[in-house]
Amino acid sequence: MHGHDALSFLLALATLLGVARLLGELARAVGLPLVVGELLTGILLGPTVLKRLFPAAQTWLFPTGTAADMLSGYTTFSVVLLLVVAGLEIDLGVVRRRGRSALTVAALGIAMPLVGGLVLGFAVPDSVLGATQNRTLFALFMGVALSISALPVIAKTLLDLGLFKTDVGLLVMTVAMLDDLVGWMAFSILLGPMRGGRVEVAILVRTIVLAATFALVCLFPGRRLVDWVLGALERSPDHAPGRILSFVAVLAMLGASFTQAIGIHAVLGGFIVGAMVGDSKRLRERTRLTIHQFVTNIFAPVFFASVALRVDFVKSFDLVLCVVVFVVATLAKLVGCAGGARLTGLGWRESLAVGFGLNARGAMEIILAILAREAKLIDDRVFVALVTMAVGTSLLAGPMMKRLLYAPKLDSNAMLDDAARLVNDGAFIPSLKATTSAHAIEELGRALTETIGELVEPALISVLERELDAPTGLGDDVAIPHAAVEGLARPVVALGLSRAGVDFDAPDGRPARIVFLLLLPPKAYENEIRVLAALARSVFDAAARESLLRAQTLEDAVHSLEEHGRRIRDRVPRTRSLADL
Repeated sequence: MHGHDALSFLLALATLLGVARLLGELARAVGLPLVVGELLTGILLGPTVLKRLFPAAQTWLFPTGTAADMLSGYTTFSVVLLLVVAGLEIDLGVVRRRGRSALTVAALGIAMPLVGGLVLGFAVPDSVLGATQNRTLFALFMGVALSISALPVIAKTLLDLGLFKTDVGLLVMTVAMLDDLVGWMAFSILLGPMRGGRVEVAILVRTIVLAATFALVCLFPGRRLVDWVLGALERSPDHAPGRILSFVAVLAMLGASFTQAIGIHAVLGGFIVGAMVGDSKRLRERTRLTIHQFVTNIFAPVFFASVALRVDFVKSFDLVLCVVVFVVATLAKLVGCAGGARLTGLGWRESLAVGFGLNARGAMEIILAILAREAKLIDDRVFVALVTMAVGTSLLAGPMMKRLLYAPKLDSNAMLDDAARLVNDGAFIPSLKATTSAHAIEELGRALTETIGELVEPALISVLERELDAPTGLGDDVAIPHAAVEGLARPVVALGLSRAGVDFDAPDGRPARIVFLLLLPPKAYENEIRVLAALARSVFDAAARESLLRAQTLEDAVHSLEEHGRRIRDRVPRTRSLADL
């Protein structure tokens, strides 16, 4: 490698990262996903704009040869880490505990898009197909591509809407985990034939057996080993995130190397390693967030920007193909997921919200499209159509879920009164004795004995089980453990204060000093969202939290909540949506 090649690589990398981060932040500022700005970077710096206007400048900035190979190596490492981040969202414990309903939704949510993709794959004209691949393989790819969801995008959408800890949010996340597990396994198996390799049954069976063995070893004995290592690394909280980041990167490269060696793309190894680490209960939310931020701010921008460096989006944009792919992908996902959710007992509005949430394809779809294009299975027109569909479905998910799950003109004054009323009708503990989340939940539950009587025991079991599914620390010293309880007729709340704080695994790593235990009637999804929003809003700012922490009696606590409600009423329009609060 000559000095000029290193200089070219560093300039190209700096340009892509700098512009992608800038445009990504601008996209986020106007309510768009980061990936939109990152893709726009490649469009501006690639053949679509810069090469068309200033070809010499584009060739100088992104030359072919060794510098291009170095950039390709960087993006390969980036895509493996991106799949690690996606795998970190997998929690097999949640999948097991919410198995039946999630399996129903996932099965239909995979089957209907698979059928839609197969029909689309066989219906498109021959001119759309890659030169070296057959139609059957193309149709299979389209089926898999339309079946997959985008875990990171879905998680971000649910967090933004305040739905991540709700029953609907947990169902969406669990189904997305299953979709991605099945989708990436299926796609990885297709990659051999996609690259032009001969489909020999013996080799295919050997590859599947090795891949399955690798996954089982990672997710069972491997997970226990990872638990032990993470436990040792977490003993030093100040240094833990950096140490665990290095540990995860090494595991990811080893896993990617193994799957690449057995004939499956390296991304599957990264994904399985991410699932192995993410399934560990010793991985703190703060550490998970550190890994996510590192990858999405350093590696993801360059990867997605480099995607559009390879394609002329203007020349390859086929309006009819883009519309058809978007419509088929969206309708198939909605029919499958919403129909499956309806079969599990959800109402139509909640079922459609589940469908739109899982319809987000995001970065995962773009990665699939890139790999298929590199294998020459799809041409640039199909690639652009898939990228357009991925961005479009991701943009559609949040607004549609908000519209379906939140009352459009709910009186915010009534919402602000909910917290004070519920605490006044429930229970208050001014000084929690508990030092763990489980003990805090039990202490608060016992305080509700006079209110709900014999329902206390099943309520505690439900809340503790749900806390395993998703820790309820919100950050900023607040936690809201909650669950639905059979036989309960109305929402019930117990409020507890802790001077030392109780660890509820909040994203900011801070213990909760204000703990609301919320019990809800079963399948009261709209009520769940409303009450969670009310409680979160009641301690929205630092002044409200500090005032509440000074309360010594139930009357003091209720007065503090009412005072905070009065302070913010003038600043919140009466017709504002709960999702905005």
